[in-house]
Amino acid sequence: MKVTGFLKLINKGNAWSFILLFMRHPFNLIPTFLATYQCVEISNEHYGTLHHKNNKTNAFRHALWNFLIAKKCSSWRRNKRKAIRFAQKITDWHEEFSPNAPLEKEMDLHNNHIGRKLFIQENEESVEKFVDFLKEKVENSQLISSVEDIKKHSNNLVHIEEL
Repeated sequence: MKVTGFLKLINKGNAWSFILLFMRHPFNLIPTFLATYQCVEISNEHYGTLHHKNNKTNAFRHALWNFLIAKKCSSWRRNKRKAIRFAQKITDWHEEFSPNAPLEKEMDLHNNHIGRKLFIQENEESVEKFVDFLKEKVENSQLISSVEDIKKHSNNLVHIEEL
């Protein structure tokens, strides 16, 4: 994903909130862009374009994105707790301004949370080892059909479409 592609997602209505978020956290700008780029590259490498649908591979991308943002921000800032909070802020911001249906949004928020949770448990892992670990978690991703279903799977990735 090129930076221009990412910037096209930001319209005038939400550009100010995006700018303000990074004005409050300027040292997280570069690691967040690097994490986003790396996440899309890894997702493309392992799943092609399948990760753009609401399936298991999308769950992989969301969890990986949060892991990478937290990992890169914590290595730049040397503060794991703040990095995790920032990963939540930026990915919650993204979901707030993404044109998703309510179930898709909740699925993404849940998978984002799983990625941050896994970062807490696996933060010393290399990205390559984490990707392998996450691919195993993808195999156990749970098919859901309602927001209430998500609550039943607090430790699992979730998806709403089959491959």
